[in-house]
Formats: sequence, structure tokens, C-alpha cells
Amino acid sequence: MVRKKVIISLIIACISVLVLAIYYFRIDLSILYHRLSQAPSTADSKNESIFKRYPRYLYGIDLSHYQGQIDWNQVNYINDSIPIAFIIIRATMGIDGLDSTFITRWETIKSKEVVRGAYHYYRPNQHSLSQAKQFKSHVTLNPGDLPPILDIENLSTIQSVENLKIGIKKWLVDVELHYGVTPIIYTGDHFYRKHLNTPEFDKYPIWIANYGNYAEPFTQPWSIWQFTERGQVEGVEGFIDLNIFKGTYPDFKALLIK
Repeated sequence: MVRKKVIISLIIACISVLVLAIYYFRIDLSILYHRLSQAPSTADSKNESIFKRYPRYLYGIDLSHYQGQIDWNQVNYINDSIPIAFIIIRATMGIDGLDSTFITRWETIKSKEVVRGAYHYYRPNQHSLSQAKQFKSHVTLNPGDLPPILDIENLSTIQSVENLKIGIKKWLVDVELHYGVTPIIYTGDHFYRKHLNTPEFDKYPIWIANYGNYAEPFTQPWSIWQFTERGQVEGVEGFIDLNIFKGTYPDFKALLIK
């Protein structure tokens, strides 16, 4: 009898944890079930399913110094079949970081006549306007480039979420004043919905990361979706991030700097 009570108590506890988890993450189980039921079994099959589902959308890659040496003559297609429409690279980090490959890659991408974009990796424990200054001092954007991009992925360990959001907004406003164009926010699906899904960030195009086997990210609306970190491109060793722009070339052109 005691053992039966223990088992019943454990079952009740597990159900309670599940209910709390659903509430915390705001997961719609019907959507989750549908998306998981459509999930491809491998990274390759998932990528192929995305290509087939969105044949008219544009695709691109993003890079940092972690990719090492690149044979740029071969960087033209994803999986040997999907044309690369844009390449986004990391430019700066925090208040004093500069990606060691940025300067040369920035000019190389321009020579390939592919749309290019540059992003700043935001360090949440560092001064926001100093980080904006670091990006502005190293990145020159021209007509035809993507707007400046802020990569925010983590919470601060020394300030509240509200103060972090104030700092993020300061970076965005300062950079917009400098370049004369609305920046793009890059972040994870859960991070955006939990921390940035508030009115002060509504105006910014969203580049969302979600590597799950889903039809689309939960965050809506999104402009660019980083749907996998296991893509392959000839000329780049190992796996890289793949991205899809939600639209055709005229839609994409409208996002670019004029």
C-alpha cells in the first residue's frame, strides 16, 4: 500500500512538472505535435525538406573566424544546388572585439557580387553605446548591403533583464542614427519570445535561430530564419549555419540599404 502511494505521488509530481513546463514555455501542444509529426529524421533530410517547401525563397550563410580558411572560388551553392543569395559575417564583439577574418572577408564577399551583411555580437555585461561605437568604427555599409545586425543571445549576470533591454535599445537607436537604416535583431526563438517580444522592439526585422524540426519558428513575424547549423557549402570545411529569407528577390531588395 505504501509503495502504491509513492508511485501515485510520483505520477502526480511528474504531471505537475509537465503542466508548469507547458505554461512556462507557452507551448501550444497541438502545434508542437503537428511540427514534430512532420519532422525529418536527419539533418540532411530536414534541410532538403526546407528547400522543397520554400523553393522561391532566398538562401544564405553566415560565417565567423571559426570557419577558418575558405576557398571563395567554390562558395556558390548550398548542398551543390541552392544558390547563395547572401553572406552574413561577424564583424565585432563587445566593446573591443574584432573578428580576425572580417576585414578581408568583407571585401571578398563584395567582389563576389553577393549581398553581404555584418553583425555585432552583443556582450550583455558591457556598455551598450561603447559596443555600438566598436561596430561603427569598423563597419562601413553601402547601398545593396544588409542593414546592421545585432546578435543578442544571452542575459546579463550583472544587471536585470529590463536594464539589459534598455542597453539593447540604446545600441539599436545609436546604430540606426549612424547608418540611417533600421537594424536587424538576431537571436534565438525562445530568447526573443521570452525577453524581447515587447513593443519597443516591434519595428526591427527579426533574424531568428531555431534548429528544431519545425515547419517555421514560433516567433512571428520573422524576416530571416537560421534553420540549421549543419549545412554544407563547397569551399568551407565542416558544417555551417544556413538561413532562409522569407520572400523573393524583390522582397529581399526592399530590406537592403538604399
